[in-house]
Amino acid sequence: MIASSHPDQPPTAASPSWRTRPYLIIGGTTKAATTSLFTYVGAHPEACISSMKETRFFLDRGYPLKSKYRFEDGIEKYAEFFQHCDAATRLWAEATPDYLYSAGTPKKIRQTLKDVRFVFVLREPKARVVSWYRFARQNNLLAETITLDEFIALQLGDKDPSRLPQHMRAVEQGRYAVYLRPYVETFGKERISVIFMEELALNLQKTMRELCRFTGIDPAFYAAYKFETHNRTVNMKQPAIHSLYKKSSFYLKKKVHNRPAIRSLLRRLRLTLEPFYIRLNRNSSAAESEMSPQTANALNAYYEQANKDLARLLGRSLPWDRGF
Repeated sequence: MIASSHPDQPPTAASPSWRTRPYLIIGGTTKAATTSLFTYVGAHPEACISSMKETRFFLDRGYPLKSKYRFEDGIEKYAEFFQHCDAATRLWAEATPDYLYSAGTPKKIRQTLKDVRFVFVLREPKARVVSWYRFARQNNLLAETITLDEFIALQLGDKDPSRLPQHMRAVEQGRYAVYLRPYVETFGKERISVIFMEELALNLQKTMRELCRFTGIDPAFYAAYKFETHNRTVNMKQPAIHSLYKKSSFYLKKKVHNRPAIRSLLRRLRLTLEPFYIRLNRNSSAAESEMSPQTANALNAYYEQANKDLARLLGRSLPWDRGF
């Protein structure tokens, strides 16, 4: 039986049972419904999710994303993200998509957590690049004058993507097998589940039942669950304002992540006010991003071998090769 600390006491380095808990880490590619999946897991009565969706704790120190803590700050800091969890909870979960792309992350997790499973959500690479372009525009990371074709050409022409900011790694990071293989080698296939976004959208209930069996929690919960989509990418009239809003939101989450009452209040305020803000700032007349045939052909050639490597690694065909 797994040792547990008293539910009224937050997990600390002095009560190291937090390291032996069963964990689920949701990784996989960005812009592939990881926020929705994290929310669905968090609704389950036998699961407890981290106080911040993306703890980013195990990312390499130099990975270009901000975080509250990193592994190098001391492994006991990770327990802070779960100090609100009851000792009787059967599964603790977090979701940091970029764990897939951080070279040192598998080793750090292996050193820290004794019972961990992973679910990686993947998406057809070309569609993901388009979504990343729209997301980067939405968050004021790209000049409005940069077209989708230019966004892709800039990345295809770069010989060292690791030196680029995150949003300019979108093309290279679609080579999923390169990044999945270290996890398979470190943890074994039996502890890794790969979900394709294309299939997730078709049958959410089936996907969640399979995920429950994978993690050992009761799948019956999702029989009557109302699934909603979270964190959609939308076109914004004022990307600079939206960028400021997102940065302020992340700053507040870092500040209050271990203060449940304040965090709960801010969440209720966000859920109430954010839809009005989105409606005011949404640019419904913006043209959809279109990729030229030449760029599409270039990406197809770029991903051809990468997709074959992924299918071979997983031992199954890919949904975008089956007409999805």
